[in-house]
Amino acid sequence: MTRRFLLIYTILGFCFLYVPLFFLVLFSFNDSIIPSLPIRGLTLKWYRELGHDFVLHDALYSSLIIASATTVISTTIGTMAAFPLVRSAFRFKRMSQALLLLPMIIPHFLMGVALLLFFSFVNMPLSRLTIILGHVVFTLPFAVLIVSTRLYGFDRTLETAGGDLGASPLRVFWHITLPLIAPGVAGAALFVFTLSMDEFLITYFVSGQRGTLTMYIWSLMKDGIGPRINALASLLFAVSFLILIVGGWLTRNAGQTAR
Repeated sequence: MTRRFLLIYTILGFCFLYVPLFFLVLFSFNDSIIPSLPIRGLTLKWYRELGHDFVLHDALYSSLIIASATTVISTTIGTMAAFPLVRSAFRFKRMSQALLLLPMIIPHFLMGVALLLFFSFVNMPLSRLTIILGHVVFTLPFAVLIVSTRLYGFDRTLETAGGDLGASPLRVFWHITLPLIAPGVAGAALFVFTLSMDEFLITYFVSGQRGTLTMYIWSLMKDGIGPRINALASLLFAVSFLILIVGGWLTRNAGQTAR
C-alpha cells in the first residue's frame, strides 16, 4: 500500500511539473494566436518570426555575454572562497559564512534597489557591466555553497601523498585537487549560468538601456501570453534540457578522470 501510494504521489508530482511544459510546447505549434484546445493546426511560423526578430537576437546575445562573464567570475571567486571557508579556522569564520551566503535570502527586488543606489552613489553609468556585477552579487553564494559541498567530502590524504612525493602545492592543486572537485565546479558553473540567464528583477534595475532576454520576454507579455512567447519558452526549455544532459556528461567524465 505504501509503495503504491509513493508511486501515485511520484506520478502526480511529475505531472504537476511537466504537463504545463507539454502544453507550452504544444501551443507553440498552434496555428491560432489563442492558446486553447483543440488546436486549429500545426505551424512553424511563430518560430520563423523569432528567427527574423533582430531585437530578440540582440537581447539573446547580450544575455549570453552577461551570463558567460557572470559564470566565469562567480565560479572562480566562489571556488577560491570555498577553500578557506571549509579548510581554515579563523576568527569570525561563522560571520564570514553568513555574510557571504546572505544574498541568497535577500529578495531580489531589494537587492536590485540597493545595487541601483550604489551605482548611482559611485556615479557608475548603467550598462552591461553593472548587470554583470549585479548578477555576480546574487550568484556568488550559490557557487560557494556548491563547491564547499564538494570540498567537505574531499579526502585530503591524497594531497598529502602528492606533497610527500615531491609535488609543489600548485602542482598538487592542478593535478589532484582540481580534478577531484571538478564535478562540483562544473555544477556551480552550470547553475550560475542558468540563474544569470533567468534573472529579471535585478537586471531591470541595473540594466539602463541595455536589454536582455528576460526583459524582452517581459515586454512581450505586456500584450498577453501569445504564441511567440510559447515558441521562445519552448526553445529555452530545449536548451536547458540540453545543458542538463551535457552538464551531467561532463560531470560524470570529470569524476571518472579524477578516479
